[in-house]
Amino acid sequence: MLKIAKLLSKSPQQLKQTYLLNHKPQFHYGQVDRFLDRLQMPLYFYLIGINVGVYALWHFPAVDKNFMYKHFTLHPGSMSLRELHTFITYSFSHQNTLHLLFNMVTFYFFGRTIEAYFGSKRLLAVYLAGALVGGLMQQRQAGISLGASAACNALLTYYICNFPREIILLFFIPVPAWVVGLLILYQGWAGQGDGSGIGHDAHLGGCLAGLAFYFATRGKI
Repeated sequence: MLKIAKLLSKSPQQLKQTYLLNHKPQFHYGQVDRFLDRLQMPLYFYLIGINVGVYALWHFPAVDKNFMYKHFTLHPGSMSLRELHTFITYSFSHQNTLHLLFNMVTFYFFGRTIEAYFGSKRLLAVYLAGALVGGLMQQRQAGISLGASAACNALLTYYICNFPREIILLFFIPVPAWVVGLLILYQGWAGQGDGSGIGHDAHLGGCLAGLAFYFATRGKI
C-alpha cells in the first residue's frame, strides 16, 4: 500500500522515467504514446470527463435523443447495422446519475492506481478491452445497454490480479482484493438470464477481458 501511495504522488512523466530505467520497453514508442505524453493531466481525469460530458448530453434538451440512442447505446442489432463504434461509445454513456457516480468512483480509485503503476497506455487499453469484450457478450441479451460497468470491471479485475492481497472496502468491510474478484466473477456468472435488466453478460465480459489482459501483459511495462 505504501508503494502504491508513493507512486500516486509522482507525475506520469516521472513514473515513465522510473520504469524505463528499470525495464526494457516491450512495444514500439508510437503515436499513441506521444499523444498521451502531451496530456497536461493524468488520463483518468480525461476519461472521467468524457463520461460526465456524455451524461450531460443525455440531459441537455437541445440534443436529439434519437442521436444519442443511435451513437451512445448498444443493442442486439448494433453489429448487423454496422454501428460498430457503439461497442466503444456505449462505455462512456450514462443516463442515470447513480449509475454514473458508482462507475466513476470505481474507476477513480482503481483506474488511477493502474495508471500510476503501469502508465496511461495500459489504463486506456484495459478500459477499451473491457468495453469491447463486454459489449460483444452483451449482444446475447435483448434491450439497449450503456454504461462503463464492463470497462470498470476490466480495470478492477486487472487491479485485483496484480495486487491480490491489497485490502478493498466492500460495503465498508475490509476484505482482500482476491475475495472481491471471486465475488464479481460469481455475480456475473450467476446473474445471467435473471431478467433484472442488469448487464451481467457485459460485466462478466469485462472481468474476462481484465483477466486476459493480466496474463497477456504480466511482467511487461
